[in-house]
Amino acid sequence: MRSQHRRRALLLVSLIVVPFLLYYTSARLIPGDMLSWSKLETRANTSSSLLELEEADSDYSGGLEGVTGTANSSMEKPKAGGTRPLQEFANYAKYIPKESVALKKFIADQAAVQSIPTEAPGWVYNKTAAELFRNRVIRDSRYVNGSFLVTQGNVVKNVLKTYGKKPTIVKVPSDVFKGFPKESPFKNKRFNTCSLVGNGGILTGSGCGKEIDASEFVFRFNMAPMYEEYLEDIGKKTSLITINPSMIRYRYNYGGTRKVTVKTINVRALMSDLSVYGDSYLWIWAFETATNADHAFKAQQALQGNSARNQVILPYPRVTGSMKSFWKNNGIRAQKASSGLLFVGLATQLCEEVHLYGFWPFHSDRNNRRLTEHYYDNAFATKFHRISDEFRQLQHLHNTGVLRLTTRACQ
Repeated sequence: MRSQHRRRALLLVSLIVVPFLLYYTSARLIPGDMLSWSKLETRANTSSSLLELEEADSDYSGGLEGVTGTANSSMEKPKAGGTRPLQEFANYAKYIPKESVALKKFIADQAAVQSIPTEAPGWVYNKTAAELFRNRVIRDSRYVNGSFLVTQGNVVKNVLKTYGKKPTIVKVPSDVFKGFPKESPFKNKRFNTCSLVGNGGILTGSGCGKEIDASEFVFRFNMAPMYEEYLEDIGKKTSLITINPSMIRYRYNYGGTRKVTVKTINVRALMSDLSVYGDSYLWIWAFETATNADHAFKAQQALQGNSARNQVILPYPRVTGSMKSFWKNNGIRAQKASSGLLFVGLATQLCEEVHLYGFWPFHSDRNNRRLTEHYYDNAFATKFHRISDEFRQLQHLHNTGVLRLTTRACQ
């Protein structure tokens, strides 16, 4: 008799619990490769304890440690740049599809978006989970707390080693070395809130500009345009702007050639385009190859030789290489992780709360509104990136309170 009661009780529990679990996982978790959160290893040379992310307390009301401030943040009204629009550069324009291809992408994404779970409502910063993520992204204690840049103090005998498939020793010219900061301007700094402004078309009509500008530090990517018609959606504050070496080559190579080598930088055009970002830092991804390093060095020489307002900063090659390996080991199978995804990890080293805008890989929003790839044009992502896979990771980090991902209008 007792055994019958037990069997009935087990059957009743399974009927209640199993549907609940199926609903919960479909609504809260994302299929596919995800970050493994079971145990986070400690950072090298630290004594952090092992914790599971699910155990992290989600309440945070304490003060911030370290220095806070707004280093080199520009709130000036952006001025139009002086070079041709991106669409007029052949190396960029080849990624802009015909209307028939763009329409096909929109229709496909309308269906895809319906299967994407919404982010967890009522986002709350999870201080413990965020700290665990920081410790895992950069494990070497030499490069934590904002010390992930090339400086005069960490370049030995004026040489650096690239981190690409074929690591190469790169000689640093003496004038370039003198232009490196003596120590990282971010060393031991911690900003309360930071905004990472991606270039996704989801920003169009979002009205997120004021919310973005309210952050202490604002990251922008790939020399994104900041014309008057965009400012309500993207804001006007910039603390750091990135540029890829390939853009230096096809956009600022004197004469506009597409050759691999860069002989002379069109510094007038570069400085004109940089003027929209005020006195923000200029971040160049310099050390994947020796050629990229050469482009970065030439850009730095040109800018410092003309007393530019923007300080060029370069990520230490070992840090960039290890971060790419981190994402590759955690579900990003593309040839390259995007600049935006790499900066998610770096931003957690500088910022208490990290807020993301414009990170949306689809050409349709959740209301079936048609979107372009970027808020400023419709050039498709290159074959090197798998932005949809990256988005899954960002949703997971949002749902666990590590960062906040905004995919709806701010007003």
